[in-house]
Amino acid sequence: MIERIEINLLPAEYRIHKRGLHLQREVIYPLLVFSIAALVFLYMNIHIEFRIREEKQTIEDYKLQIKKNAYIKKEIDKLTADKKQKRDKIRALKLIGINEAKWVRLMELFCMNTPPNTWLISLKEKSGASSPTLTIQGHTLSFPEVAQFMDALTATDDVLSVHLSNIERIGSTQESFQFNLTANLNPEALLSSSNRQPTSLKKGG
Repeated sequence: MIERIEINLLPAEYRIHKRGLHLQREVIYPLLVFSIAALVFLYMNIHIEFRIREEKQTIEDYKLQIKKNAYIKKEIDKLTADKKQKRDKIRALKLIGINEAKWVRLMELFCMNTPPNTWLISLKEKSGASSPTLTIQGHTLSFPEVAQFMDALTATDDVLSVHLSNIERIGSTQESFQFNLTANLNPEALLSSSNRQPTSLKKGG
């Protein structure tokens, strides 16, 4: 086998030399760092996009579950409203029982302490800040009996104080008076003992 040998006989200044690509370190290292940073950024971007899609899907799943279970919330609201309504009814029934016992006690109180020549026309209760107030309207044939009636009520534990609001003479054939009293009631004493007898007024001629 004959080998081919090529000899360049041109002078050195006319010869063409093949030059390779030579990169310096000042260029290679920054280029390498930039490439690594670009890869890291690309990876992080892809990872974040993937997490965003996952979170969006999770939110959609929660919305679907909430929509499916919406009837449960309606049932809970309905049960809560029914519970409140029943509680209000029970409270109203208890108040009816308390008011009934209180008024029975008040009727006993007035029956035992009303003088013989005095009659009560109306009783009206008004709830006050400190104690309930009772407005009493009455008719009497004896002026002193009004003061006796006030003293008798004040002497009981059920009445804190009694004030005369108005008194005036009525009628033409006989001496009679119409009066208005304001009594501050003791709510605790009224219901403390239903069998306790009020202080009675001595009725005499």
